[in-house]
Amino acid sequence: MTAEEQLYRRAIRITIVVIAAIAVIGAAVAWAVVGAAGAVAALVGAGVAALGAIPTQVAMLVGHTKPPHVMAGIVAFSWLGKMLVIIVALLLLQGVESFHRGAFAATAVTGIVASLVVDIMVLRKARIPYADPGT
Repeated sequence: MTAEEQLYRRAIRITIVVIAAIAVIGAAVAWAVVGAAGAVAALVGAGVAALGAIPTQVAMLVGHTKPPHVMAGIVAFSWLGKMLVIIVALLLLQGVESFHRGAFAATAVTGIVASLVVDIMVLRKARIPYADPGT
């Protein structure tokens, strides 16, 4: 297993743990403040955060050994796919009367920002050369 592969796997594991914690905490807080509808909305928000973060990390794990144009395609299509799913989900949730948008937004934004922090922290500690030796 290469250093890059270990890096991407570590980022995925940490992101899953962090978003799961945000889901539990967000749902508990939303339940206490708003009720069951808020807890459901917070869980959906955590799911959206996971859908926003994890596919990109998996695409990097899959594509890092491929030629640059193939890796770019994998990352681009994973991004496009998750955006389409998120847009469709948001359109469907728009019509749900009891859906608490505040709990959803707070959890989704917290999860997405946390996943970015995970990516930055993991990448900062990585020792991956960006130049080929001897070239």
